[in-house]
Amino acid sequence: MQEAGSRTEKIGQVTLDYTYYPGEDYYCDGAVEDEILEIVQNNPAECFEKIIREKKSWPVLYHLSSIRGNIVDWIPFTGNEKVLEIGAGPGAITGVLAKKCAQVTCVELSRKRSMINAYRHKDCGNVKIMVGNFEDIEPHLPCDYDYIFLIGVFEYAGSYIKAEDPFREELRRIYAHLRETPAGRIVIAIENRLGLKYFAGCKEDHSARYFDGIENYPGEHPATTFSRPALEKILRGCGMNEYSFYYPYPDYKFMSSIYSDTRLPDGSELTDNIRNFDMDRLLLFDEHEAYEGITRDGLYPVFANSFEVIVGDPLPVSYAKFSNDRAPRYRIRTELAENPRRILKYPLTKEAQEHVRRMAASYEKLRARFEPEEGNAEAARAETVSRSIRIAPCRLMDDGSVCFDYVQGEPLEALLDACLFRHDKDGFLRLIEEYRERLSYRENLPAADQDMTFANLLVDADAWTAVDYEWETDRCIPVNDLLYRALLLYRLENKRRARALDALLGEDFAEQICGKTKAEAERLMEAERRFQIEVTGGMQALGDFRAQTGMQVIIPAELQTKEQKAQASEEKKEQAGSLTAVRVYYDTGKGYNEDEAYFVSEQYEAEGMIRFTVPVEGNVRCLRVDPALCPCVVLLRNTALTEEDGTVLADTGAFQRYLKSNAVSEKPALVFTTDDPNMEWDLKKFHRRESSGKTRFVHFTLQMCGLPSTMADAMR
Repeated sequence: MQEAGSRTEKIGQVTLDYTYYPGEDYYCDGAVEDEILEIVQNNPAECFEKIIREKKSWPVLYHLSSIRGNIVDWIPFTGNEKVLEIGAGPGAITGVLAKKCAQVTCVELSRKRSMINAYRHKDCGNVKIMVGNFEDIEPHLPCDYDYIFLIGVFEYAGSYIKAEDPFREELRRIYAHLRETPAGRIVIAIENRLGLKYFAGCKEDHSARYFDGIENYPGEHPATTFSRPALEKILRGCGMNEYSFYYPYPDYKFMSSIYSDTRLPDGSELTDNIRNFDMDRLLLFDEHEAYEGITRDGLYPVFANSFEVIVGDPLPVSYAKFSNDRAPRYRIRTELAENPRRILKYPLTKEAQEHVRRMAASYEKLRARFEPEEGNAEAARAETVSRSIRIAPCRLMDDGSVCFDYVQGEPLEALLDACLFRHDKDGFLRLIEEYRERLSYRENLPAADQDMTFANLLVDADAWTAVDYEWETDRCIPVNDLLYRALLLYRLENKRRARALDALLGEDFAEQICGKTKAEAERLMEAERRFQIEVTGGMQALGDFRAQTGMQVIIPAELQTKEQKAQASEEKKEQAGSLTAVRVYYDTGKGYNEDEAYFVSEQYEAEGMIRFTVPVEGNVRCLRVDPALCPCVVLLRNTALTEEDGTVLADTGAFQRYLKSNAVSEKPALVFTTDDPNMEWDLKKFHRRESSGKTRFVHFTLQMCGLPSTMADAMR
């Protein structure tokens, strides 16, 4: 409420100061800002995720997603900080700062965006929003801020700072507003002009042109981003010689991990690369495979997609990872802290507090199983024989986090890779047998870690240590079940690894090594699917949501020599493209139409396997999936309909039973001889109870291959 004659307004507990507001908004995203304002006025923050997935809109996602706050959530605030956020916009970052700091002052030119910010944080009495141009407001700001934030703002300095060199001028001005004792910090988040995604086919974020930043902005451009050397030159030119570079991944907008010069990524970690939500993109090469070589050669700081620069004293955190794509009760942040070096895990929600606390109890349970009692000579001898597993110590901290000791060693995954890529079959199988032997120690005790994968075991000489046991369970799990899951995930995480495994050991190596029949393997796959549904709560991952915003990934035709083109079959080339064109249609009472359809085009794995999740709103009557644009053979390996909480309404058998398709044969696989294959399900047949308007999810795992046209013609 704004009092007569006053230049301030209160929305809830938030104060908006219009002293320097010019009287009109000079920029606006149009009607979508009115839509976002209406959303935050009428809905609590816990409803935003559902609304984002209903709207399928880039601006709504960008401004309201809680993941945006990750870019500052990892910073180790004490809770006493006074901070300044320049260019706060609709408040995607403000909420995290308000939760973690004592005072938050926002500067924002747009009144409408400031109102969105105020309404979504109306219960935060420590937030003040100054509406107006930064140049007008800056001289009146105090000089005692602990942090000043420029998140996605620094690149626009040329548009709101009137100076010959606006970037240096802005840094000089804001530096004067930092506290001197103890020294304050400036935090800048910005795209890397040479980020790998721009080489691979993403358009430049601000100009929407291909290769614009790489070509050093040859034409008009609304913003300027920089390479790391260019940013360092600007900082040093302002006398700022104390700074640290961090690398948000996939980028700073929707960060899931952040790396540093003291903890750079391994290429195998960088698998989440198709994350553009606002524009179509090309797919010129496999970014994951490119990162393998880039990280091996120490070039990740050159090609990281984004930077987060901390100007001032270094922070005692060198790495953080956010698990946002989970059910609220499992959402956590994992970080590598320094001085001393240790691993910390924090709950991201109130619901996740118990999940984090129980990790300390899990340590005691797993230790009781895998480690012999002190002073027990017989047990010590047994451990020597069985070569058991050490459990990394974990303790509960006063702030509700848990702390794990930092353990030296090389991941078992890396040792297996070394054997695999030098074609050392015997060495690979010896490590697998040692894994089986060590996990068999006291196998009959009711304590196991169902996520004891090769990445979660560190090897240092003869010592093997489990370093992440978040999913400890109070039951016995047969060692061959754990091994099968570890082999399955090991293969799925890396395409190059999958090819090498199939070549070295055969496509059914996991079943052979673990002594599993096909039926037993299917049972374990179903158990894994149910486990993933429990962890995610049936929520669609952000990466999978991209296709529903209408943005496409365009794969250019292969570049070939004349000789190669002469040898290639035109049909094979057409079919290869057609087999990457899975399309989903909804029928909400208007029949199937293009307005209620989208492509799922980049989800393929080895052997023609595709996994994807389709959200289904309460008004969807029927669901149709077109698996390809050519004749093909399709096997429904796993399919399930779940509620938001993961409750399974229908399994693979039900989907097979109620399937309608234009296949010429449906057993054991669907054989389509048409260029327009389709599968259809009437969702009413799956109701066990009314959905009451809630979003449900259909999880698909299909395996497909093309059918030559001559064979299709003969079958027709």
